[in-house]
Amino acid sequence: MMRTKRLTVWLAVVGLSASVAVSEQTPYNTEAVSEEPFRSFRILDAKLTLLTNQQEAFKAASNPMNSDSESIAAQTRRRKKASRAMNFAAVEIERIADGLELLYERRHQRFGVQMFKIMRIKAAEVQLGINAVAKAQTRSALNLATRRLDERILSLVTQYQAASGGYGATRCSVGAWTCCEPKRSTDSPQSERAACMWVCVPGPGSCTGFIGPRIRGQP
Repeated sequence: MMRTKRLTVWLAVVGLSASVAVSEQTPYNTEAVSEEPFRSFRILDAKLTLLTNQQEAFKAASNPMNSDSESIAAQTRRRKKASRAMNFAAVEIERIADGLELLYERRHQRFGVQMFKIMRIKAAEVQLGINAVAKAQTRSALNLATRRLDERILSLVTQYQAASGGYGATRCSVGAWTCCEPKRSTDSPQSERAACMWVCVPGPGSCTGFIGPRIRGQP
């Protein structure tokens, strides 16, 4: 029951995000699930771009340039205000990753579960990092929290790239399935070496990682 509720929340979040980002798309439904994870990749790409842009604004708000004229309490309030939008983006990323994790759990495709579980955890770690920067009371604590947040955001982006890299260039014949075949990414940290090589397979049973959309002909 709990898993069903979490999946329902994810469908609602992804559907809302998709309708905002691409207004001409149809509402999120069973047919849209068949387009996963490519549909969510497009949304995640936009969310991560937004998150990194907000990161710079957050740093500016966290910079104690006015420390002589502004109290510590006022600086803390300013950082908390700047963190809200950034935290919202991170929460949405976590929810989408959580939904994909559940989707591949239902499909009994363990590599997909592993891939998106890592992404979900990293998005949650970004939220913790945002809160740590917002609550920092000293310059040394602020510098440390900011550095750790930068590392966590980079780690999240790297994990997304490991999952999605090359998916847009996959060219399959009509009727074939797209498939994430596991590969080892030696350019990534140890925790992020599980990556996708997107290929074409004749059917879901031919995919050793996890499946993506099936290629359909023109209506």
